[in-house]
Amino acid sequence: MRKKIEKQYILNRETLDYELVEQPSRMRKSIKAVLLYGLSSVSLFVLMLYLMAEVYQVPTPRRMLVERESREWHSKLDILERRLESAGLALQDMERRDNMLYRSVFGMETIPDDIRNAGYGGVDRYADIRERDYTGEVTSAVTYTDILLKKAYIQSKSFDQVALVSERAAEMAVCAPTIPPVNYAHVRQASGFGMRVDPILKNRHRKHQGVDLAPKSGKDGEPVYVTGNGVVKSVGYDAGGYGRFVLVDHGFGYQTRYAHLSKALVEPGQEVLRGQQIAEMGNTGRSTGTHLHYEVIYMGKHVNPVNYYNKDILPEDYAAIIDSSNEKPMS
Repeated sequence: MRKKIEKQYILNRETLDYELVEQPSRMRKSIKAVLLYGLSSVSLFVLMLYLMAEVYQVPTPRRMLVERESREWHSKLDILERRLESAGLALQDMERRDNMLYRSVFGMETIPDDIRNAGYGGVDRYADIRERDYTGEVTSAVTYTDILLKKAYIQSKSFDQVALVSERAAEMAVCAPTIPPVNYAHVRQASGFGMRVDPILKNRHRKHQGVDLAPKSGKDGEPVYVTGNGVVKSVGYDAGGYGRFVLVDHGFGYQTRYAHLSKALVEPGQEVLRGQQIAEMGNTGRSTGTHLHYEVIYMGKHVNPVNYYNKDILPEDYAAIIDSSNEKPMS
C-alpha cells in the first residue's frame, strides 16, 4: 500500500492566502541522499588518513613507497662510501710506498703532503648538488670522489717519473757508494757512526756523522778511493774540523765526504769513477791521529756508511775494482 503523501501549505503574507509547498521528487531526494552520503564518506576517509598519518603515525602507501626508495638509495650510498674508503686506503698505501720505497731507492725527492692533498679552491663546485642534497651524503661522496681522482692523477704522474728513473738503474748501481773508501785489509775501524765521547773535549758527547778508519801502519799516505761514480763537488781545508777534505756528488741523492786527508788528488768539477784514488789519508784539521773520516749523505741527511758497503770484501775483489777504474778513460 503506497504511503499517502501529506500536502504542506505556507502562508503568503502579501496575499494572506495559503500556498501549496512544492514537494521534491523521489529521484531528487535519492540523489541528494547519495551526495550527502558520499560527502560524508569522503570526509570520514580524509579524517581517517589524517589520524593515521599525523596522530597514529601510520604511513600512507605513497609515504611507504617514498621511504622504501629512500632506504634503497641510502643503502647504495653506504656501499659507495665503503668502496671509496677502500680505494682511499689503497691509494694511501701506494703514496706511502712511493715516498718511502720507490722514490727513496732512486734518490728522488718525496712528494710533499700539501701537494698530494691540495684542494680545489675558488668557485664552489658543488653548490648545485648541495641545494638538492638535504642529508649531505651525496655532496660528501662526490667531493671525496673528486679528491681521490686528483690524488690518483698525481700518483700516476709520480709512477711515470719513477719508471723513467728506473731505466737508469744500472747507472745508479755504480754511482751509489757501495765499496769501502780504503782497502779494509790495511785499516781498522777507529770509531763508528752515532753518539760518542768527543775525542778532544773528552767530557762531551757528540754525534759522529761518519766512520773513522785508521791505517794499521799508523802512517800517512794510505790511498783513499771514491766509493761510487760521481763528480767532485768541492775540495777544501777546514782547520777547525774536517781538515783537508773532498766532497763528491754521486747523483740520485747521494754525496760522500773524505776528511783529514794529507793530500787531495782531484779538483772540483772533475768526474770520478768508482774505485779511483782521489786522496791520501792524513791527520789534518780536528784530528788526534792519522785516519780517514768518511761520511755518506743521502737526501741531505747523514746515514751510517757501513750500511752501504761490504767491509768483508775480499782483497782480490777490491783490487779488481781499483784496477777497473784505472782502465776506464776519464772525460
